[in-house]
Amino acid sequence: MFGLPSSTEIRKPVHKKLLYQRFPNELSGEKKERFDADISRIIITNEISEASVNIKPTEKINSIFVVQVELKTKDYNDRNITLISRLFGQNLLMILHHEEEYQITIYETRLLKSEWKNEFDLSLKGLDLLKVWEGFVTEVSGIASSEENTLEEQIAIEAEREKLKKIISDLENKARKEIQSKKKFELFQRLKECQKKLEDI
Repeated sequence: MFGLPSSTEIRKPVHKKLLYQRFPNELSGEKKERFDADISRIIITNEISEASVNIKPTEKINSIFVVQVELKTKDYNDRNITLISRLFGQNLLMILHHEEEYQITIYETRLLKSEWKNEFDLSLKGLDLLKVWEGFVTEVSGIASSEENTLEEQIAIEAEREKLKKIISDLENKARKEIQSKKKFELFQRLKECQKKLEDI
């Protein structure tokens, strides 16, 4: 499935009722309602491990699970997908499915998401499971490690870039609407500072 070796396929449904029973604090009241409004069902579709693909485990990763999440809406809450990742406590590659489209998500220090597509192939790149995992992270997010930075450091840098871009956009909007010249000047000064920070990253 999704281009992964057939030896990895397991197709094991995870009933939401069991999740509610197992994690009553994380999935109660409004949180449970929001989760139920977004998520239709969850299926573990693949297990990538030394036993299934003969790729060596590492101290950090000894298996990677692929989980398909059937969505009731494309406009889902990121928290629910992050929650699934946390609840399983495993290295998860999550494939979100809504109608005819798929989106791949993966949690590596934060939730990373691909574009929505009608189909895609996943490839196992690397001599050990850590490299395979990092390959998935890069495939999903487009973020890769460099000579200067590890993958985690690069993800943090990209997160800071996104944050600054949002602040710059907000400041530009406020500056356009501001009537008082003094406040307008202050907003432009802050805008310049943020633009300089963005350039320096």
